[in-house]
Amino acid sequence: MSNRFLSAETVIESLRDNGYNNTAYALAELIDNSLQAKATRVEVGFIEKQLANKKNYTVSEITLWDNGVGMTPETLRKAMQFGGGTHRNDSEGMGKFGMGLPNSSISQCKRVDVWSWQNGGEPYHTFLDIEQMKTGDLEEVPEPVIKAIPEKFVKAFFPQRPDSGTLVIWSQLDRLSWKTGKSIYRHCEHLVGRMYRHFIAEDNIKIDSVIYKHDGTDSLSAWERFNFKANDPMYLLKNTSLPELPGNYKNEAFFEQLDKEVISVEYLDDNDEPKRADVTVTTSIVKKNISNRILKETVGKLGGTVWGKHCSKNVGVSIVRANRELVLRDSFLTSALRESKGRFIGIEVSFPPVLDNVFGVTNNKQDAIRLIPYEMKTIFTQAGFDSEQEYLRDLEENSDSLLQVLKVVAVIKKHVSALTKELDSVNVEGKAVKGEEPKTTSEGAASKATQGSAHRETHGHKTKDEAPKELKKEDVVDHLKKAGGMSDEEAEEKAERLILTGNRFLIEDVARDSEAFFDVSTSKGLTLVLFNTNHVFYQKLISKLEGDELEIMQTAIAGFARVMNETTDERRLAYLNTIRREWGLVISEFLQTPEDSDDF
Repeated sequence: MSNRFLSAETVIESLRDNGYNNTAYALAELIDNSLQAKATRVEVGFIEKQLANKKNYTVSEITLWDNGVGMTPETLRKAMQFGGGTHRNDSEGMGKFGMGLPNSSISQCKRVDVWSWQNGGEPYHTFLDIEQMKTGDLEEVPEPVIKAIPEKFVKAFFPQRPDSGTLVIWSQLDRLSWKTGKSIYRHCEHLVGRMYRHFIAEDNIKIDSVIYKHDGTDSLSAWERFNFKANDPMYLLKNTSLPELPGNYKNEAFFEQLDKEVISVEYLDDNDEPKRADVTVTTSIVKKNISNRILKETVGKLGGTVWGKHCSKNVGVSIVRANRELVLRDSFLTSALRESKGRFIGIEVSFPPVLDNVFGVTNNKQDAIRLIPYEMKTIFTQAGFDSEQEYLRDLEENSDSLLQVLKVVAVIKKHVSALTKELDSVNVEGKAVKGEEPKTTSEGAASKATQGSAHRETHGHKTKDEAPKELKKEDVVDHLKKAGGMSDEEAEEKAERLILTGNRFLIEDVARDSEAFFDVSTSKGLTLVLFNTNHVFYQKLISKLEGDELEIMQTAIAGFARVMNETTDERRLAYLNTIRREWGLVISEFLQTPEDSDDF
C-alpha cells in the first residue's frame, strides 16, 4: 500500500478540472503559446473518424501546428511540466504561468503528443499520458527524443514543413464540449476571433481551422477549411466577422470611438519595489448615420438585423491583457441596458501582464477576477467602516492593491454612464428621428398626414371616433387584411413598421375593380389610403410621378381622407363617398381616349 502524501490519481483528476470553460478556451491556450513563439500561422485541425456501423463522424484527434520559433529539447520538456514554462519573467508576453500546454491539453484528452523543431532540424518528441500518470508508470515528462512526425500528418499538414515550429496532437478525447469538427469551429469562431482580434486585424497572425476525414487508411484528407476572422466588440476594426455594411458604408467601421482615458496604476514588482503601469479604457458607440441608413430599409429594430444580432453576442466590458482578451464582462451594465441598447456600445479595458496580481488574472487566462463592478457602500460596510472615505484611507495606509482596482472600476462606471446618456441620441428602435428621411415616398406622405392630423387635433378638429393613444398590432393587422386584402405575412410586416414609425396613415398602391381612383378606410386609429392602379388617372399621371411630386399628390389625397375622418354627420359622409366615386368616374371619361376604350 502506497504511503505517499498525495494520490496521483486524485491530483491528476483535480488538474483535469482546472476550470477551462470549454474546448474553445482550452484551444486558446495553445494559440497563446504559438503567439508567444512569434508564429505568423496557426492551423487547428479536427480529425474526424467514422463511428463503427454508423454514418456519422466524430472528432477523434485535435491537432495544432504553428510556424513559431520552436523549442529546444530542454524547453520542450519544461513546457510539458505543470508550472514549468519559460516565460515567468516575461513582463510583456502572454505566458508566465507555465500551466497552459499541459493543463489545457489534459482538460480535453487523456494523451497529448508534442513535436517541436528549430532551424530546419529534426523534430523532437515527448508526451503526457493520463492513464500512465495515474498508475505511476509515468512520473516524469519523458525526455524529448528525435522522432519523425507520423507520415499521415506530414502529408496532410505541410506542403512544405516550416523551418521551425511545433505540432501538438490531442488524442483519446474524452472531455470535448462538442463532438464534430464543424460544431467545435462554430463555437470557437466567435470566441477565438474576439480573443485574438488585435493580432488577426493587424495581420500578425493567420489562424485557420481544417476538418480532416480519417477514412480508415493511414492517410487524412482535408474536408473543409475555415479562416478565423477578427471579432471586434468595439466595432472599430474593419474587415471583421461583422456582415458587410450596406451601401457606401461597406468599408467603414460600424462604431466610432467616443472616448479614451489612461489611468496610472501602482503595483509591486518581483522585488517588492513600487512601480506604475498604464491601464487604458476606450469606449465606442454605433455611428448614427449608419444606424439611420440601415433602419430606412428595415422593418423593425436595429437589434433585429444581422448587424444587431452580431452585436448581441458582444455585450459588456472587454478586459484585455497583452492585446489578448481575457473575458467579456457584462455585469458592468445594468440589466435594462444589457437587454436594450447595450449591444450598441463598446468598452475595452487593456493592461500589461505586470498588473496580473493587481487584477487577479487566473492562471488559465480566462478572467481578471478582481476587476468587477464593486458597490462601494456594500464593501466598506462589510469591512466594518462607517464611510467610503474612511475605507479608502485604510486601503491606502495598508498599500492594498484593491485601491488601484477601485480606481479603475470608478473610471469604467463613469464611461458606462456617459455611453448610456449618449445612446439616448441614437436611433436603434426604428422610430423616426429628427432629420431622418422616411423609408419611402409613401411613408413620407403618411408622416406628413400624421403630423398634420395631430396639429388639427390640438386645434379642436376631432374625428368621429376618438383614436387610441397607440396602435395595437392585432387591430392593425386585422384592418390591413380586411380592407387592404393583404396576406398575413404582409400585414404583420406593415403593422410592425407602422407601430415603430408612429404613423397613423398607410398609403398603398393596389389593383381595384372600382370607378374611384382611391379608396379610404379608417379603423381604430389607422387610416388606409389605397390608390387604384387600374384607374386611368393612376396609369397616366400618378404612376409617372416620383420624389416630391408623388409625395405631394399622396399627401393631398390623405388630406381628403382626413376630411372624411372628421365628418361626424353620416349623411355628409355618404355624400363625400359619392363625390369620391363620381369624381373618379368623371376623371376616367375625361382622360380615356379611343385607344383606351372601344366604347369611347
